[in-house]
Amino acid sequence: MVVPEGSKWCPDCGVVQEISAFGRNAGSSSGINSYCKPCHNARTRTSKEAVGGERTYHLRRRYGITADQADAMLADQGGLCALCRAAPAAHVDHDHATGAVRDLLCFNCNGGLGQFKDDPALLRAAARYVEAHRAGHLAGPVPGQRR
Repeated sequence: MVVPEGSKWCPDCGVVQEISAFGRNAGSSSGINSYCKPCHNARTRTSKEAVGGERTYHLRRRYGITADQADAMLADQGGLCALCRAAPAAHVDHDHATGAVRDLLCFNCNGGLGQFKDDPALLRAAARYVEAHRAGHLAGPVPGQRR
């Protein structure tokens, strides 16, 4: 089969198409996917369905858990964030050093832990800081700040 310059053959559909019909792939020597976009998308859908759907595919790939396991965690937590116990738990919290899943958290608690880089000493320092300000033990307002 002769494939004209600027074109590529898709082994799934067997059609020669322009390069623009193929996605990019940094892992390929040519930098282009082996399959055209529709065939690539169909293969991706099939792969995700084989493991239990897109949600399980994502959770398993990113955190090593299934959607059923995440649902069981959510039920065990009563649907609420494991940290504040006030907002709906929608995010998988995990240890960035080990990858181990901890619990499910709300957006704010999950983001807060991330901002403090999961550092217990920094989190304790932040708690002491807030508690001291609430108790009025720290100096007054920042210069130029209005009360």
